[in-house]
Amino acid sequence: MTLAACLFMSGSFIAQTVLTPGDIAIIGYNTDDSDVIKFVALTDIAATTQIKFTDNGWNGTALASTEGTSTWTASAAVAKGTVVTITMGTMALSTSGDQVFAYQGAATSPTFIYGLTTNSWVTGSISSTTSRKPASLVTGSTALAFTPERDNGKYNVLANIGDKATLLTAIGNTANWVRTDTRITTFPAWTFNMNTGTPEPVSQPTNLVFSDVRSYRFNYSFTSAAPAPDGYIVLRAEGGLPNTDPIDGTSYTLGQTVGNAIVISMGASTAQLQESVRAGITYGIRVYSYLGNGSTINYRQAAPLSATVTSNATEMGTYYDSVDQNAGTFIADLQNRIRSPYAKVTYDNYDETMMTHFAFSDAPGGQRTATCVYSGQNYNYTPPFTWYTSTPFSREHTWCVSWTPSNATSGTNEYCDQHHLFPTYQNEANAVRSNHPLGVVTTLISSFVDGKYGYDVNGNLVYEPRNNQKGDAARALLYMSLRYNGVNGYDWTFDHLNQVTLPAMGEDAQDINTLILWHNQDLPDSYEMSRNDYIQSIQQNRNPFIDHPEWVAAIDFNNLSLYNAGMAQLEDEPTEASKGLAANPVMIGAWPNPTQDQTTISIESDRETFGSIMITDMMGRICVNQNIQVQSGFNQLMVDLNSLSVGTYLVIYHDGINTIHTRLIKE
Repeated sequence: MTLAACLFMSGSFIAQTVLTPGDIAIIGYNTDDSDVIKFVALTDIAATTQIKFTDNGWNGTALASTEGTSTWTASAAVAKGTVVTITMGTMALSTSGDQVFAYQGAATSPTFIYGLTTNSWVTGSISSTTSRKPASLVTGSTALAFTPERDNGKYNVLANIGDKATLLTAIGNTANWVRTDTRITTFPAWTFNMNTGTPEPVSQPTNLVFSDVRSYRFNYSFTSAAPAPDGYIVLRAEGGLPNTDPIDGTSYTLGQTVGNAIVISMGASTAQLQESVRAGITYGIRVYSYLGNGSTINYRQAAPLSATVTSNATEMGTYYDSVDQNAGTFIADLQNRIRSPYAKVTYDNYDETMMTHFAFSDAPGGQRTATCVYSGQNYNYTPPFTWYTSTPFSREHTWCVSWTPSNATSGTNEYCDQHHLFPTYQNEANAVRSNHPLGVVTTLISSFVDGKYGYDVNGNLVYEPRNNQKGDAARALLYMSLRYNGVNGYDWTFDHLNQVTLPAMGEDAQDINTLILWHNQDLPDSYEMSRNDYIQSIQQNRNPFIDHPEWVAAIDFNNLSLYNAGMAQLEDEPTEASKGLAANPVMIGAWPNPTQDQTTISIESDRETFGSIMITDMMGRICVNQNIQVQSGFNQLMVDLNSLSVGTYLVIYHDGINTIHTRLIKE
């Protein structure tokens, strides 16, 4: 068999420094041959960092392309306060007046770092000797404009002490410059001391400890440095440790990006609860001591306190030990399992539970981001979260309230059940979905981001959520049907929904085949599994089709009965099962499980056929894809797992009729 690598790459590399306006400042130039530019680094710059210098003018929306550009690459790390001399390369400065821009990124979309013109900035048309000032640069701070034109110039303050803002103001003051039409042969011996006001802490904190590690949260704590600094900045990255140090003179906000990480704490705290994490993901934490604040803040970059933690793959434990998929009482046993214990969380507490502790991501400035599950539209807010009309968001019942045979109200379990409640944009998504069934739109009426409303191929009015919510929505509907069917005598089967409830509302049927197809195409990912675990922590029950996707194949959801063969599944094209015929019985397993380096997959079939085995990670990325010939009876396939990372995977067997899943854990 052939092992395909997971569809992502890892490796060691030196990260370039992403610079912002004022991270360097030009302090000398000659336009009389030979051309030269001198700049001072006002922040630490990592080796291999590149800065482009151009004398192309800025017209307000783009750089011209008639002049030259030179690229400077840091051959080694450059400490702040260092003066750098560069020669022009393809850039030739004009003695009739010119401009110099330092930037990163593409010329079509530059991130400007510093700008200088030997003429005044213009507001109209530009020429080869004139330019507009980019809006991101500020004259007197991150930009210089001289008048009258002189060919050569030098910043004439030799000893410079202060933070970045202070030095930018001094350099940006044209009174501190000497300019001449005679080439400068000897530039000043400048010195720049940026740390005099605030010393660097003498030590880092110690003993980083993780506790209460779950699939959806963990705690960390550490021991204070001695002597105690003014505070600590804590960075968190996914997949490994943070790769970029904080920059002196920069005061970060919660949620701000630093390299591959975000800021999760800034202050004196030595312990914190991390929520809204994902199942089976490795998180890297780095802690740095600092002294000072604002523009005088000074971090200790050397040897930060570092460690990683991997969130649990699942909190399922022994939850399903009383359920036997092969028993004739499988459906009743599964219903009993997910009905008790069950603790209703009131509908009004959805924001205090799900939106406060799980369904968010961090955003800069201490904000959080909520995402509409139907469309993918994001909304940033300052906690606490509030609902429509204070925000555009509402709580969507995936199984519409109007579909409930019990005429559910806010006091009933089915109304409040968090397994089918999701945050959505009210006017553009929730209200558009309304009471309509879910389906694939082929004739569009309206759309909002990735959510669609219109007619399916059969002319039925349907709402289509974005792709990565389709499986989640399908499993929520299947769960609701199973969980509540028969409770207080009410019929929650799809036969009743499609033959009684929806026709009475003038709505088209909810196609169960579409839901099964979505379930197969969009298998549970780490987010959905963490969400299932979090809901159990407050509601005490689980959605079994997230934990055991293969169980969907055993149940006829039209009437909630077992398929005769125990396994049947619907695919894109009509199959024996979709024509009402039972699929051939197939069972799969994997052992050892958990495992470290290899596993043996067993396939038991009552016929000869051709099939495939696919192993995916929890993000849906394919790690193994192998075609196999299946013999009647017991088959075995050994799979080498050495190239896979530690974590949870799904083993998927498919033979054209049957699609069966099982979970595999690599330790």
